[in-house]
Amino acid sequence: MQRCFPKELKWIIGLVLIALIGTGCGTANVQVYQYVEAETDYPKSVAILPFSYDSEIPEGKRPHRILRKVFFNFFSYLGYTDLPLDIIDRKMAPTIKAGVNLNELSSSQLREILGTDAVIRGHVINATNFTAAIYAETSIKAKLTMVDLKTDEVMWETEHNELNHSSIAMPAVVDIIKDQMDNFEVKEAYHRAAESFTLKVLKKVPDPSSVRESEVQLPLIKSIEANIQGSSKLQPDDLIYVSMQGESGLTAHFDIGSFKSHIRMKEISGGLYTGSYRVEKGDTIDNALIIGCLTNKQGLTAKKFYKGAMAVIEEARLPIGN
Repeated sequence: MQRCFPKELKWIIGLVLIALIGTGCGTANVQVYQYVEAETDYPKSVAILPFSYDSEIPEGKRPHRILRKVFFNFFSYLGYTDLPLDIIDRKMAPTIKAGVNLNELSSSQLREILGTDAVIRGHVINATNFTAAIYAETSIKAKLTMVDLKTDEVMWETEHNELNHSSIAMPAVVDIIKDQMDNFEVKEAYHRAAESFTLKVLKKVPDPSSVRESEVQLPLIKSIEANIQGSSKLQPDDLIYVSMQGESGLTAHFDIGSFKSHIRMKEISGGLYTGSYRVEKGDTIDNALIIGCLTNKQGLTAKKFYKGAMAVIEEARLPIGN
């Protein structure tokens, strides 16, 4: 028996299609005011302060903690000395308990409390987690600013809106239903949006790794490449191929997020390391970061993540009616 959409649903579908034509978050616009140069005293240690949020965001839909944690996890792969979040929170606790607004603290006060050269402030301007009929979306709009505590100058800042959505553009009804059900898992939906937000921002943020190599004496990683692209999704038997150029004669491996770690890489020529992983049936890889690691004889490990894309498994589609 053929089914027809009721007029109300057709009206909703029309609105969704119109909305999707103008929807898109694109790349993050990061304004950089202070670039990494070997001769400059670039900040070495950074603390990511607790993120604030707009009071109009409903309680239970405030992703400021999620965005901060995700941003810290990815930011830690850049060439800074990062102060762990729990230590930051412990150092800031007396100030917060005293009712002091963190935004009112001067750079000299923050440097005295935290002992770092710079801080990153974050404010979530808006957040949505919405499901209705055949459309679902999760979004995070936030402003991030990195401040040099020694000079009180803004090093870079961005205001970015990251939007993840699903709609009738999906080829199978079962996929639409699954995406909408996933969207009800608010924390997980915000986590995925936070990862996309963070990676787009970090692509534009200056990385001081190159000017700190001799100081910290970590192995040198010049570049990392992979065969996955942003628009492609992996299927069983697909091969994830990773190559990394760096210091020769060391031990190398790569990680696929938290899904699979220490995948061996072989040095095929001076400083060129390669490795691969074949996707197996039943693997669950969702927005996993490809991370290359190089370890020297002293046990020191350098890490660099692939900025081109994250690994995602194509969802198996069931025939309609099953």
